[in-house]
Amino acid sequence: MKNSALCIKAVPYQDIIDLRDTVERLQSWQEPLAVLEKYFTNPNTPINKKQVVKDYYACSKLFQTFNTEFKNLNLIAAKQVSKIQEVNAK
Repeated sequence: MKNSALCIKAVPYQDIIDLRDTVERLQSWQEPLAVLEKYFTNPNTPINKKQVVKDYYACSKLFQTFNTEFKNLNLIAAKQVSKIQEVNAK
């Protein structure tokens, strides 16, 4: 238990704040993703083909934006975790 307390103290506070901010940015996608989930799991009846095409296009753009941001945030988080692990290894 004593060693784990030392490891926590070795992590710079700014690194913890940076990681928390990255996680918050990832969590901010929950609401837009819920919209996508609703679109893809709740088809309208009867089907309006023009509306489906418009909705599909909008949802595809939203997903592309999310996917790009998600990849970037995962890379940032991985770097931040590696940095914290390096500090603890010293």
